[in-house]
This record gives sequence, structure tokens and C-alpha cells, in this order.
Amino acid sequence: MTTFRDRLNAHLPVVLQFLSTASLVVIASSAICGAQSLKELAGSHQMGSTHQMHKSK
Repeated sequence: MTTFRDRLNAHLPVVLQFLSTASLVVIASSAICGAQSLKELAGSHQMGSTHQMHKSK
């Protein structure tokens, strides 16, 4: 009969690999969402500045 420690040692590499992969997925998705937010922010900033330039003329 295997002990709890033996079962834990057998499954630990799989669990750690899963956590590593999951954290990489979270980092990648947050980078994609951050890039989209920056694009929207830059686009709204450009539209606002051109609108103000036309308004002041």
C-alpha cells in the first residue's frame, strides 16, 4: 500500500506543470486584453485631440 507522501510525490510534477501552464495562459490573456485597452485609449486620445484642433480654428 502506498503512503500519502508517495502519492503526493507521484502527482506533484503533473500539478506543478498544470499550474505553470495555467499561469502562462493568464499572463498571455492579460497581455492581449491590455494591448486592446491601450489601442482603444490611444484611439480615443487621437480623436479627442484632432477634434479639439478643428474646434479651435
